[in-house]
Amino acid sequence: MTLTPTSLLSCLTSSAMLAILSWIIMKNDFTLRIVGRYICVLLALVAGRMLMPFEFKFTITLFSRNVLTRLRDLMVYKVGFGSNAATIGQILMFIWIAGAVSGVFLYVGKYIYFMHVIRRCPGYYKYNVDAVIGRINRNYRKSKEFKVLLVSGIQTPAITGLLHPKILMPEVDYSEKEIYYILCHEMLHYYRHDLLVKVLCEFLCIIYWWNPVVFLLRKLVARVLELRVDFLLTFDFSNEEKIDYMECIVKSMKAGGRKNTNLVIPLAMLKRGIMKQRFNCIWKNHWIKKGKKGILIVISSCLLFLISVSFVVEPWYEMDMPGIFDCPEQDNSYLLEKDGYYEIYVENEKVGEVSEITETLTGLKVYKNKEDLSNEK
Repeated sequence: MTLTPTSLLSCLTSSAMLAILSWIIMKNDFTLRIVGRYICVLLALVAGRMLMPFEFKFTITLFSRNVLTRLRDLMVYKVGFGSNAATIGQILMFIWIAGAVSGVFLYVGKYIYFMHVIRRCPGYYKYNVDAVIGRINRNYRKSKEFKVLLVSGIQTPAITGLLHPKILMPEVDYSEKEIYYILCHEMLHYYRHDLLVKVLCEFLCIIYWWNPVVFLLRKLVARVLELRVDFLLTFDFSNEEKIDYMECIVKSMKAGGRKNTNLVIPLAMLKRGIMKQRFNCIWKNHWIKKGKKGILIVISSCLLFLISVSFVVEPWYEMDMPGIFDCPEQDNSYLLEKDGYYEIYVENEKVGEVSEITETLTGLKVYKNKEDLSNEK
């Protein structure tokens, strides 16, 4: 399992295709109704592919003589003078790493400040929320303790804390029934491990900070998490209960401002198109739809995922053979067979690649893999 520029390019291309497909499906109710909750599989494939930008042992290498070859020539082009010269690829890698490290420090700084603010917030004891949490835990057959805090700096209820969950309530006058719905919603987020999913999305956004696909993925995941919790909470509600629940969401949305943080999962998103989609899923149970077309879309996406990790396209280029190969020494030189080409090693160091064994190299031993070489030694 190795990370190469072309394996990274394959990862970015396939994940972008899957993310755009997911966005098209989520864009309107008709396509979402076809796919239903299988959309979770598509988003998991996108995240999984971005977490595995590697070339595996079973990966088959293909060659490109045009686009990738020119791209490689650009990446190895040196800028600067003398010993200070660096290739464009090295400069871009430095910028990538510097941006990711900066993102880590920025995220940790925000988290520390946010936790500092939360610790100073008073408890929320309206309508005996501890008893309500106990009742909800019995319904969910769980026993986790939740703190409910009154936070003046937020506009809509939210939850935070992977190990010690805290439900954050804004300064909004909710009824007892609305508080019950809010606590059910936020606790269900925690029990479905949505906070962990959100942390994973933030991790991807930090690593691939220059790639707009990860930010699209984060938005889609946030929307899907809300749709899933809405369904799990309301699928057995009566119509009257569904109306009460949706009115609670509308109330939170109207009280909400434009300020938000990536450290919590809020009850109400502010975009009206998203709220309309949530209400359609609640009222019409779109989320539970499982049609054959949805299964076909998921299977096609899985095939694209498998193809992307099974094949990698490398740039084709001819290497100038070093003088040592005018008369190769068989005792310290050998060939390592790859998919469609051979790597040349001298004293266990790679010095080049060839597409076929020429007369100069006919006397060298050919190994299928490095394990065969180690066994012979």
